[in-house]
Parts: sequence; C-alpha cells; structure tokens
Amino acid sequence: MTAPLALRQLSAAILKETRLILRDPHALAVLFIVPVVFVTILSLALRDVFKSHTGIAFRTLIVNHDTGAVGKSLQDAFSGESHFRVDVAPKSAPNTAALKALANSGEYRLVLVIPPRATPQVRARASEQMNLNGGSGKTEPVSATVYLDPALRPEHRNMVLAIANGIFSTIEARLMAERVLELARTPFGKPTLSADKLAAPKLFTKLDESDAVEHLPAPTSVQQNAPGWTLLAMFFLAIPLSVTFIREQALGGLLRLQTMPVRGWVLFGGKIVPYFLINQIQFALILIVGVWGLPLLGGDRLTLGNSPAALVALAVSASVAAIGFALLIATIARTSEQASTLSATLIMTLAAIGGVMVPTIIMPPFMQQLAEFSPFFWGLEGFLDVYVRGGGLREVWPECAKLAAFAVLCFVLALRRFHQRAHAS
Repeated sequence: MTAPLALRQLSAAILKETRLILRDPHALAVLFIVPVVFVTILSLALRDVFKSHTGIAFRTLIVNHDTGAVGKSLQDAFSGESHFRVDVAPKSAPNTAALKALANSGEYRLVLVIPPRATPQVRARASEQMNLNGGSGKTEPVSATVYLDPALRPEHRNMVLAIANGIFSTIEARLMAERVLELARTPFGKPTLSADKLAAPKLFTKLDESDAVEHLPAPTSVQQNAPGWTLLAMFFLAIPLSVTFIREQALGGLLRLQTMPVRGWVLFGGKIVPYFLINQIQFALILIVGVWGLPLLGGDRLTLGNSPAALVALAVSASVAAIGFALLIATIARTSEQASTLSATLIMTLAAIGGVMVPTIIMPPFMQQLAEFSPFFWGLEGFLDVYVRGGGLREVWPECAKLAAFAVLCFVLALRRFHQRAHAS
C-alpha cells in the first residue's frame, strides 16, 4: 500500500467516524457536560471536608547518619509507628538536593535525616540539663532534618509532624530516665535536674513545618477532583467507541472494509483522531471551569502550576491510554451490552484503585501499593506534580511514559485481537 493511498484511507476513516459521532449530539453533549458537572459539585462539596483520616500510612525514608544508640532508637521508633511505612536509606545516602527531590516528587511523603554524632550530642546535652559535673550548657539540641511532600494536605502535614515530635518526646523522656538511673548507680553522681527541665528536657529541636516543606500552594479538593474526573471522562469514551465499533461489525461495515486493501491501523486511526479531539475538549472545559467557574461559585480556584507543556504532555498521554483501552475493549467484547458493562466495570475499578474516588494517601498500605498499577494513579500523580509540586516535563515524564506504554500495549493487543476475529470470520 502506497503512502498517499493509506493517507486517503485514513482521512476517509476519520471522516466516517466523525459523522457517526455527530449523529448523536445528545450523547456527545453528555461526554462534555457530565465531567464538568461532577468536578463542580464534588469540588464545592468537599472543599471543607477534605480532612485527614486515622488509618493513613505515610511512606517514609529515614537517613540515619548516627552510628550510636540514639539513631537506632529513632529508626526503630518510626519503623514501629503504624502511620509510617518506613524505608531505611543505605549508608551511601543521597545528598540534600536528592533527598529534597524525593519528597517534592511525592516518592516519599516524609524524609527524615538523623545527623551524625547524635548519640554523644544527646548524652552531653542530657548531662548539662542535669547540671552534672559543672556542665557548660553549650551543647545544642540535636536537630533532625525533615522534608515533606508539598502535595500533602495541611492536616496531613500537621499530623506527620505531631506524630514525629511525639516520637522525639518519648525518646527524650526515656533517655533522661536512663541517664538519671545511670547516675543514681554512680557513687559520685549528683543529678540536680529541675522540674521545668524534667517537663521539657529539649534534647531534640522540635520539627517545624516551615523548614520541612517547600513553600508551595497547599492542594485543594479541586486539584484532586479536576484531574480525576478528567481521566474518568477520557476513559469513559470506551463505551461509545466500543459500542460503535461492535455495531459496525454487526452491520457488516467492518467486514466490507476488511475485503478491501485497508490496514487495521488505518481503521483504528480513523477512530483515534476524533476521539482524541473529544478528549482534549473535555480537558480544556474542565480547566476553564476549575480556573474561572469554581471561584465564581465560592469554590477554590484550580492552580495550573508553571508548565503548560507538562499539562499538554499529560493530556496527550492520558488520552492515547484511554483510547487504547477503549479499542481493546471493543475488540474483546462481542455485543454492545458486553462492551458497556465491561468498560464501566473496569473503568470504575481502576479509578477507585487509582485514587479518583478516595485519595490514595488515606488508603491502607496494601491499597497504596496496588494503586501504583492503575493508569488513573499515574495520571493523577502527574497532574499533582504540575498543579501542586510545581513540576515540569522532567517531573511528569515517568507518568507520561507509563501511560504511553499502557497505550501501546492496548493498541498491540487490540490489533492482534482484531486480526484474529477477522480471520475467524
């Protein structure tokens, strides 16, 4: 097949599919109106109730530079806390910039750095607090460094810091008690710890949000709902696309095309282009409502970040992933009823797992791990990288690559299934 002939066939297939779509203006209007209505309603309804939950487990990285008992105690305490899912960095820990990047990218919700020589510093500080042997009082409290994911809700940030400071306070009390007992067993030990120092020994510097997170806008309900329902709207194109595809098969249209020298990719291309344009219109409408419509209704304004190119990349990769999924369903299902049911079931399942219905941050740990296999999760994380974390193309390329790989897999499987059914018929 020559290139000009293939292009003419592709243009004819696109024109044919566009006419089929335009024959049902009511269904077309639903594709645009429903996601906009859902984003508006949910963003307004959840504005004041986007709160924390007690079952949250934050993925945490601990970088322990201390070789003594204090570092080990802190590491064990955080690992034993149910709200933290702890990974321990190897001895060759990343530098400061890399650790900040791990938090800012959302790979870890919390990065805690325990400084070197924390154990002797704490022991010296405790001795000075008890005025032991004429302590100079010049030893500073141990200052651990913490980096938080800027996409955390303010309530979640406060929760993380409160739990972390609670761990530090518990270890402070234990260390002071051990020091007192140690001195009590020494004939010449004369601890003179005052009541106020017993209440607040201050062996550690209190962790503060001002030093823990980059100064970026806090995520809002619209930043959760807008990308989530954009992805849902894109993927729900699987229903009309697959139903149209199956109807064409039932009416013999595809069979007639298969008797001509028309490649499968040309037939698929005729469906991809118009539905891709519909996806981009859906995306643009949701952005318009989020940026200008919601503030007029008293809701939060959707902040778009600093990288239009990253948003375009996400919109394109999410769209091709959704269309690839739709074509795969169209070639698997044998009736329009099967296509509708299978599409809706799989889409809602993937959306629920991926964090569209409930943010993944408040899911139990095993659900958070399962979410990483959903294309909805990749899309949501990509949009949060732009909207909240201030990322650009470099930050969203992993999510875009996953969506593109998902699309390629679906296209390949759909073409293979299409040819199998063509030979069978």
